[in-house]
Amino acid sequence: MTNKNRFFDAFAPKEEIKKEKPSALFVSKYVNGHYQKIASLENDLMRVPTPEEFFFLQSDAAFNAFTFIPFVAKAHPIKELHASTYSISRKVIEALVEMHDKGMIEQVTLLISDSMIKRNPVTIDYLMSVCASRANFKALYAWSHAKVCLIRTHDFHFVIEGSGNWSENAYYEQYVFGNSKGLYDFRMELFTNSNLKKY
Repeated sequence: MTNKNRFFDAFAPKEEIKKEKPSALFVSKYVNGHYQKIASLENDLMRVPTPEEFFFLQSDAAFNAFTFIPFVAKAHPIKELHASTYSISRKVIEALVEMHDKGMIEQVTLLISDSMIKRNPVTIDYLMSVCASRANFKALYAWSHAKVCLIRTHDFHFVIEGSGNWSENAYYEQYVFGNSKGLYDFRMELFTNSNLKKY
């Protein structure tokens, strides 16, 4: 890819994410949450959640749901990425392809609203050509409005969900960024038990 991706520069050198202990806001680790308004993941979020920790985030500047992917990948190589979205832009697909081809993400599975086949056939055709050329890149379609991203690394099971799509029109959005195998397994049912359609 020759053009610079305007969503992020995933390959620029960054400082390592600070590893901190979870907050002692609550005694039970299952209720350990943090609330934060952020304009930039890179500048405002200093670390990923620890196991059974959840960040409740509200964006007040333009970044989208995809922005979490390079944020995690710079410190934790991604073994599996599953994401469901109503809309996805070609630029986001190109960025995922680049990260996959550079070994930052081993497997990618996208679950996209089947309405996008008619709404944006050019982007869908491009996505299907990507899937045809890469064995570890898959696209699924269903009548879905779910916005969930599951990231499995060697040590963690991250779940990102909220109002943001993987398109270019995000501004005020809310997200939950958690690290929980139980929630990960529960949300994985979207990708295994949905009424999937073929393109």
